[in-house]
This record gives sequence, structure tokens and C-alpha cells, in this order.
Amino acid sequence: MAAPIKRKHVFVLKKFQLRYIAAILLFMFIIAFITGYTVYMTAYLEFGEKLAAVYPQGLLLDIVERVNTVLFLRLLIISPIVALTGLVLSHRIAGPIVRIKKFLARLNEGHFENELKLRDKDELGDVADSLNLLVSRMREEKYRHNELLDSIEKEAESLKEAFSEGEYSQGEAASRIDAITERLRTLRGGSCG
Repeated sequence: MAAPIKRKHVFVLKKFQLRYIAAILLFMFIIAFITGYTVYMTAYLEFGEKLAAVYPQGLLLDIVERVNTVLFLRLLIISPIVALTGLVLSHRIAGPIVRIKKFLARLNEGHFENELKLRDKDELGDVADSLNLLVSRMREEKYRHNELLDSIEKEAESLKEAFSEGEYSQGEAASRIDAITERLRTLRGGSCG
């Protein structure tokens, strides 16, 4: 069993991750505002007149201010927890994006020997699987092409030696050259690029 891939940096795609966290925090504050507004409006419409008759107006406003302060402080306390959760969740997207970019750069350099590996809880696992399948096919095609090129090279060398030693007639040489040409056409037709 392979060792799990560990996180090395807090931010792997800083701009993306900060936008992701900001969006989550903004969403949290919007929901808190809508919920608070709904509760206050409901309480005001349902209990406003009754509470105003029991409490002096100054005391009622003081209670509302204290409730607002408590709600605001609780939002501030919850914000780092939400931000940390956003960071962890963003790693599950940003980390695979960074790995995929590095993997594609290695492929672009001609390195087909590696597989793309992601952490167990990372997103984009299906993309990694598809890339690994594609690379596996490219690796097989490259191997097949290299074998075919090696056989063509050996055949050409053999033909060159035999022709220089006068072992072949012109017709036999032409026949072997046609066979080499046909293998080259096969190679060109099955090309992966």
C-alpha cells in the first residue's frame, strides 16, 4: 500500500483558495443577515407592541443592541472556523489542479512513465483516472512505435549490407524496400501525434 500524499503548503493555488474562502464567508454572512432580519422582523411584528407595553422603550432598544452585539460576536468567532473549513475544502480542489498541471508538464516533456496520484479525499479523481488511462495508451503506442522503428532500422541496415555485398538482385531489394515502406506507412497511420 502506497504512503498517503501529505499536504506541504497551506495555499497551493493562493488566489483560487482565497476567493473560495471569501465566497464561503460571504455566503455565511448573507445567510446570517437574512436569518437575523427574518427573526427580528417576525419578532417585531408579532411581539413589538406587547414588549413595548412591558418594557420602557430605552430598555427595549438596549435589549435589541445587546442581541445584535452577541450575534455579531458569535459570527466573528465562527468566521475562522468557516475559513479553515473553506481552506480544507479548497485543498481538495486546488491540490489536484496543481498535481494535474505538473503531470501535464511532465507529459509535455515526453515523460510517460508516471501515473497521476491524488489524495483519497481529493476531488477530480475521475479526471486523474481518465488521464492515467490516456497516458497508459500513449505509453503502449509509443512502445509499439519504438519496436516498429527498431525493426525498420534493422531491416534497412540488413538491406544496406546485403545490397553492398551484392547478395540481392534489384527486384529482391525493391521488394524489401516496399516492405520497409509499408511498415513506415503503418507507423505513420497509427501515430499518436
